[in-house]
Amino acid sequence: MDLLECPLCLFLMCEPVTMSCGHTFCRRCVGGHLPSKCPACNVRLKQREVKGMKNNVLLISVVEKCCPEETRMKCHIQEKLKANEFVEALSITNDGLDLVPDDQSLKVYRAEANWGLLRFTDALTDLDYLCCLRPNWTEGFFRKGNVLLEMGQQTEALIQFHHCLKLQADFAPAKSQIKKILEAEGMTVPEEVSCILQVVSEYLKEPCPITSLSGSQGPTHPEGLKHPPGEEGEGEGRRDAHQVKHDTGTECCLSLCQAVSFLPAAEEDEEMMMRKEEGHGRGESSHRRGKTLGVLTVSDFECPLCIRLFFEPVTTPCGHTFCKNCIERSLDHNLRCPLCKQPLQEYFKNRKYNPTVLLQDIMTHLFPSQLAERKQVHDAEMAELSNLTKDIPIFVCTVAYPGVPCPLHIFEPRYRLMMRRCMETGTKKFGMCSYEHGKGFADYGCMLEILSLELLPDGRSYVDTVGGSRFRVLKRGQRDGYHTADIEYLEDLKVDGSELELLQRLHDSVYQQAQDWYQRLGSRIREQINRQYGTMPDKDGNIQASSNGPAWCWWLLSVLQLDPAYQTTVLSLTSLKDRLGHLRLVLEYFSQS
Repeated sequence: MDLLECPLCLFLMCEPVTMSCGHTFCRRCVGGHLPSKCPACNVRLKQREVKGMKNNVLLISVVEKCCPEETRMKCHIQEKLKANEFVEALSITNDGLDLVPDDQSLKVYRAEANWGLLRFTDALTDLDYLCCLRPNWTEGFFRKGNVLLEMGQQTEALIQFHHCLKLQADFAPAKSQIKKILEAEGMTVPEEVSCILQVVSEYLKEPCPITSLSGSQGPTHPEGLKHPPGEEGEGEGRRDAHQVKHDTGTECCLSLCQAVSFLPAAEEDEEMMMRKEEGHGRGESSHRRGKTLGVLTVSDFECPLCIRLFFEPVTTPCGHTFCKNCIERSLDHNLRCPLCKQPLQEYFKNRKYNPTVLLQDIMTHLFPSQLAERKQVHDAEMAELSNLTKDIPIFVCTVAYPGVPCPLHIFEPRYRLMMRRCMETGTKKFGMCSYEHGKGFADYGCMLEILSLELLPDGRSYVDTVGGSRFRVLKRGQRDGYHTADIEYLEDLKVDGSELELLQRLHDSVYQQAQDWYQRLGSRIREQINRQYGTMPDKDGNIQASSNGPAWCWWLLSVLQLDPAYQTTVLSLTSLKDRLGHLRLVLEYFSQS
């Protein structure tokens, strides 16, 4: 399919609207008869969503640059049709068809103009032709049914609306027209589509005969389509399907397309023939537009924020396109479009930052090497952000400890960006250090691992983390507003022999001292501690098994709420003996006070 064609109507994209799922359609296609699910990805669509969305500014410029004359002419025709200036619209459309006879969208406009001028037979000629070429074009059959209704051919109109529902069960306009027709006949019409189809089928149990253009019984062939080899009527003069009379004197416009419900097995062969004709009819225009894509350059697909080729381009409801990462960073600071300043609170709240598929496809088709290079740059940036010793992100807040939960409330834009990058790279880790005057943050800290992240509608988030490895800061830096550091990890020094025996006795003594202090606390205080930090860990079987030493030591330090400078000092110790010595002194002080 031509990249610039709408996936629904298969005509040149006109007033493109990009849905939240990332797929783009003509506004006309989704404005009045929006399907309940996206035809491309089955994501549920809402009419309210479409009404609030502006046209995709970038895609409009792409279509205009590729097809300037065609776009200008069709925009002019649309303006005339909207203003009910049908004579002028018809004149422009006929001039266009003289130049490009196979342009099917011009035939749609001509049918619309003729309909406006009450020239129903002429409108039906084009619609009959187009519906045969496009057997799945729901709106075309609906238009055709409305024309037939205006002509007083109620039964034939009902067949068209019935076919619409078979193609698209949630096509509400056809359902509405069926109800009007049948209720006028005094029939009760159910709400369920399957029941409606059954009622209509029973009502049409004696369908109109299918009459060919050559006068013999058989499928109708629209103007411009050849009969298959050997079929009668080849080379003879043809009449339009809607001009053939029934035995009763009423007109019949049943062509091959509408006969899906009423024809025998020959239908499949005819449909294959139609698809071949469709491909042939559209081939020239697609080839013509394929060549016009060559006028596009890389600069046409540059993000207005980073001034680089789009990477994962997303389109906002106001119609502007940015790299996914760029618009996310912009919305961290201001909930308005960076270009038009339209409020984007709802867009930000939903966070449906799905890449615009059509733009991705065009860039992949035109600029594969540049896009591959852009991806390499992105991957290199992600690899740099994934490094857990160089330029690691530092959250400056408090002292965190290994194995101890550290819940955070994120609201500053720089830390929103930090959390997002930690999640995107997959590391889910960052450093935590306390503030230190003159340096920005302390020389020692603890890595935190993100366990869960709850995003709030206003951009804030609650992040559950747990402490991991301890580290020493080697070099300080900054990235996009937040602190970074080169670090080296700390591990407890191991001892053996008699030193280990002495260390074990010291450990057991201080652990018992900690338990005694904990038990002397009031029950309400213990409940509060348990809620926030969990219960006191059991004594470790092997006190040197972990590089950070026994878990209960860090739990106790977090519960005691000491001065941050003193906490950092204890955190920096790589000797379990020294750490236990500090804990003994602190416990004695708290026991006395």
